[in-house]
Amino acid sequence: MRLLLILFVALFQFFAGKPVKNVVVVLEDISGETQVASQTVGEKGKAAFLYLNEGSYRLVIGFPQQDGKWIKEKPKYSTLTKATFDEKRRCYYYQGEEGYFVLKFKKTRKIDRATFHPVFKELKGDAARRVVIAEFIAKKNGAQFYLQIKKLTAAQFKKKTDKIPNDISMISIRGVK
Repeated sequence: MRLLLILFVALFQFFAGKPVKNVVVVLEDISGETQVASQTVGEKGKAAFLYLNEGSYRLVIGFPQQDGKWIKEKPKYSTLTKATFDEKRRCYYYQGEEGYFVLKFKKTRKIDRATFHPVFKELKGDAARRVVIAEFIAKKNGAQFYLQIKKLTAAQFKKKTDKIPNDISMISIRGVK
């Protein structure tokens, strides 16, 4: 019975969240003046940026509006955290008016880990609300990374973010553009 419980808990971690589709992921130069690449994630919520040139970049996400259980918040699940990053699992957690999300970075190659900075900066000015979530330096040509975006419930978001000591939404807001 104990083994079954351990197996259930281990498998539950893989099913936390549901992939989000139609999320616009934009890669820009660090200044935000030049768009380098853009993708809309598919059914599995995955995007890949391959063969990046050496240089400084920022990752901008346009999150879609969620509804139903993906947006409801009960008082016991409320949290002040808007964005946080789990270094160990390479997961970025975001809470906005759109809902609750987790972005998992995978297979990063030729990207300087020391200069990979998760940030939280809301960009306003156009019709769609976009959020800058990371800034990094590709140290050689041919850099790449994959990411997967999933939606979470308020309870899942609170459970995941309560374990992470730093709240990047408090330390990385650099103003609104």
